[in-house]
Formats: sequence, structure tokens, C-alpha cells
Amino acid sequence: MSDLFGISISALQAFQTAISVTSNNIANASTPGYDRERVNLTAGVPQSNGTVSIGSGVVVSGISRSYSQAAANQLNTSQSNLGQLTALQSYTTQIDNLFGTTIGGLSTSLQSFYSGFSDVANAPTSTASRQALLGKAQSVASSFQNASSELNNLNTDVNARITSDVTQINSIASAITTLNKQIVVGTAQDGGQPPNELIDQRDQLVSNLSQLVGISTTTDSNGALNVFIGNGQALVLQGQTTALTTVPNQFNASQLEISSAALNGNVISSSLTSGDLGGLLAGRAQVINPALNQLGQVATALSQTVNSQQAQGLDLSGRFGSAIFSVGTPQAVSSSRNADATTASVTVTGLGALTSNDYLLSYNGGAYALTHAGDGSSVTFTGNGTAGNPLTADGLSIVLSGTPAAGDQFLIQPTATAASSLKVVLADPSKIAAAGAVQASASNSNSGNGIISSGTTLDPTNPNLLTPVSIAFTSATTYSINGGANQSYTNGGNINFNGWEVQISGAPANGDVFTVKSNAGGTGDNRNALASAAQQAVNVLANGTVSVTGAVSALVTGLGSQAQQINTAHTAQAAVNGQALSSVQSISGVNLDEEAAKLLQWQQAYQAAAQALVIGNSLFTSLINAVNK
Repeated sequence: MSDLFGISISALQAFQTAISVTSNNIANASTPGYDRERVNLTAGVPQSNGTVSIGSGVVVSGISRSYSQAAANQLNTSQSNLGQLTALQSYTTQIDNLFGTTIGGLSTSLQSFYSGFSDVANAPTSTASRQALLGKAQSVASSFQNASSELNNLNTDVNARITSDVTQINSIASAITTLNKQIVVGTAQDGGQPPNELIDQRDQLVSNLSQLVGISTTTDSNGALNVFIGNGQALVLQGQTTALTTVPNQFNASQLEISSAALNGNVISSSLTSGDLGGLLAGRAQVINPALNQLGQVATALSQTVNSQQAQGLDLSGRFGSAIFSVGTPQAVSSSRNADATTASVTVTGLGALTSNDYLLSYNGGAYALTHAGDGSSVTFTGNGTAGNPLTADGLSIVLSGTPAAGDQFLIQPTATAASSLKVVLADPSKIAAAGAVQASASNSNSGNGIISSGTTLDPTNPNLLTPVSIAFTSATTYSINGGANQSYTNGGNINFNGWEVQISGAPANGDVFTVKSNAGGTGDNRNALASAAQQAVNVLANGTVSVTGAVSALVTGLGSQAQQINTAHTAQAAVNGQALSSVQSISGVNLDEEAAKLLQWQQAYQAAAQALVIGNSLFTSLINAVNK
């Protein structure tokens, strides 16, 4: 009879526990991070009565979580990837919108600026048209400056968000460490039964952490969780938290990098490629800074080509034209870790070869190495870095002063600050060079039908450019310049001398004379203004394949394409994340219909056990009564 009582009581206790667990599931159906629990029932040890063994009831052996580590890992990975793309998408979208308006305005202002040269060509002596041209130049410079300012503001935003992410990561890591200690103690106190609620809280923190930075985890035998980021950098390990820190970039103190308390300032940013933090770093490295460089490349090309054309013509005073724009020189920034005071200076020597890349110049083993800062690929160069033999590569000339130490590095930024530094330096409209520098004419006494072109400037620095020159034909097929040696005449061929170029066509006669001289006083001449207006279509970048206006269009198109690619990748990753979340929820989530059915099941079982106890009590009473009689 005692067996019946014991079995019934064990059943009542077990089913009461099951009802409590099920009720707890229902109560936490909407609790973030809660994993559905199941009561583990085990048959009691059977008791032998001498001939047979009879069960001793049911025992609650534990309460387990419905949890899959593989599904959780998949979800955390998908969340990290989605977090990275979400952050990256925010910047590609902002820049795409920015350049669709600001750079669209730049395209308009560039077109208006070049058209201003055409207006000057239509009225070379008009002060109003010249002043309007300078106003349009100012508008172009402002467009470059505004676009650069907006991009730099995004870099400031990246810094703020990096700081915020690092603070959140450290807070979560500290909370995980605290829970680890509680879980270890709780498991020991409960005879090895882990405290499920605390583990749920810890798993939720890990899930939140995965949205900020890519992670990997391991679990110690005592139940403590270790968390790693990047390439294995410990964040939580054996009861200790290693906090992340932000440090200034070694070349640009205004841009923050990621380090940790254990690394003495060594940067791990390059290993953080997922999560919101990875997306912020990628947004800066892959979107914002390249856009600044490309914008600066266009600003450099604009300034150089406009100023170069100005120098080939004469202004209203008969002097060579003055520069309209100025642009900052390329940057060569020493690493804050350099051992000495060696400095580097950079100039652009070949506009056609100029790229929008940044470069890393390193000194090791007694020699320099030049690589692309973005991917580390090697860049071929010549020279040794001295003033007489500078390092030259990709349209750049690099001169170093002092004796470098092993490990010294310099970040070479040819165009990063060019857009922000572009400005108009010409205030006097009379100094706009609308006229050609030289004029060519045929003598009125010529008897042949030879025609000479007006002449163009090849080298405005030639000291004899404006010196009068006589081209005299010594026969129908030969000519001499200033009485020099005879040269063969080619109909329409180029004749170069003293930094100018002309073409003579037709059939000159023996004794015909052509003169090339200064065009000073030719205020009605518009040749250089027309040449300046045509500069917008001249291919000067990418080894002579892209014009200034073409580079602006390519920049806008490229950014739009990049934004579209990121949007597509984000949509795809969101679908992957949704599937991973559904998988976790199908395993760990609370299904209210299922829990209601189980609650009814446990209620019926409890009632049955109670009825068995009632029957046992009735039998026991009958037995007592029979004995008493």
C-alpha cells in the first residue's frame, strides 16, 4: 500500500513541476531570448518484493532548454553579416543621395563655368563676361568644397558610431562575464543543473553582441562562455573581460581605429569585417574616403587644366594669363610610430597617370616599398627619393628628407584634400587670358597661295616664345626659320619653334615670308578662350581617356552602382537572417497552442495521479476497518 502512496505522490510532484514549467513557457512566450523549457521525467528505481520488481513512480531528472547551438551560431553569423551591410548601406545610400544632388549641382556648375569661357570668347574685351566667368569659377569651387565637407561630416559620424559601438560591446562583454560567474555558481549549487534563465539571458546578450561585431564562442567545462572577435581577439575569456578601446589612426588622428586593453594600442580594425562595427569601418574605407579621393582627383584635374590653358594665352594687358584656381598639394603623412623626423613631399607630375588611390610608402631592409593603401598590392616605382632622383609612380614625384629608420611609413594621399582646398585665386577679370599668345601672318608680297594657321602655344615657359620669327621659303619645297638651315616643307605639317606651333598649307612660292610674333595688343582675339571652353571634353585623366566632366559623371554613376549592389546584398542577407531566425524560433520559441495542449495533458495526468491517491487512501481505509473488526 505504501508503494501506491509513494508512486502517486511522485506523480503529483512531477506533474505539478511539469505544469509549472509549461506555465512558465506561456508566461515568457514574448520574452526576448527565452528558450522553451521541457521537464525531463525519469522512471523511479523499481522496488523488488521478492518475486517481481515494481516501479517506484516518476522522478524529475531535470529541466532542459529547447536549444540548438548550431542554429544559434547560424543566426549570430547572419546577424553579424546583416549588421555590416546595414551600416554600409546607410552610407552608400547617403552618399548616393548626396552626389545625386550636390554632384549633380557640380555637373551643372562645371558646364556653366566652361560655357563662361564661350561667353568671353564672344566678347573678349567685355569686363562683364569676364567677371561672370570668375563668379562661375567660384560656384564650381564652392560645389567641390561643399561635397567634400559633407563627406567629412560622414567621417565624423562614423567616429561617433564607432565610439558608441565600442561602449556597447564593452558593456555587453562585462554583463556576459557577470552572468558567467553566476551560472558557474548556480550550476554547482544545483548539483550540476544549469540555471536556464541565466543562460537564456547570456545567449540573448551574445545575440545582441553579434549584431555589433562578428564573434565566435567556446564553452568551458564549468559552463562559462568565452567570446572572441576579429581574428581570435579575446573579449571574454576565463572570467575576464578585455575591453575594446578607440585609438587615433596613425596617419590621421581625426579617424578612429579599434584596439584593446591587451594590445597596447595595436590596431585590430582590419580584422573586424562584420557586425555594425565592421560596416562602419567598411563604410569609411570603401565608400567615404574613396569618394573624397575621386572628388579630389577631379578638382586637381580641373585646376591644372584650366590654369595650364590660362598660361598659354594673353590677357588684356598682353601678359600671360594668371591662374584661376589653386588646389592643395598632395599629402604625405608620417606615421605617428616613425622613429625619426624624416619627412616626405609629393607633387603631381603627370595628370594622366594620377589615380584616386592612397599609397603606403614603407622603409625596410634599407629600401623603400610602395603599395596601395587599400589592398596592399605592390606599386612599381623608380628613383631613390632624393631631390635629384625622386621616387616616381602613377604621376607622382616623392622626395624624402632625412635618413629614415627601419619600419618608417608614410601615407601618400595625392587627392584626399584637393576638393576641400580648391579655391579661386584670380580676382582681376582683365587677367583672364582670352587671346592666343602668338599671331602668325603671311607677307602681303607673297606670290604663292600658302596659308599659315594662327598659331598655338606648346610651351609657355619658353623665354623666346614671343620673340618675332620669320619663316622664309627658299624654294617651293623648302624653308628656313630666321635664316637657319633649310627644312623640307610638308603641306599642313607642324612647324614648331620657340614653344609655339603653326601649320602652313597650300603652295607657297620661292621668296614667300611668314611671320610669327607676340599677340600682345590683340584684345579682340578669342582663341585661348575657345580652347579653354573646349577643355571640358579633353581627355586628361586615366591616361588620356577621361575628361573632367566625364570623371564627374563616372563618379556619380559609380556611387549609384555601388549603392545598388549593397542594397541587393542587404536584401539577400536579410532573407538569410530571416530564415536563421525562423529556424531558431522553431526550435526554441514558445508555441502557445502546443503549450496549451501540454498544460491540458499535465492537468489530466495530475488529476489521474490524485485519483490514484484517493483510491489508495480508500483501500487503506477499508483495510484498517477490516482489521479493526
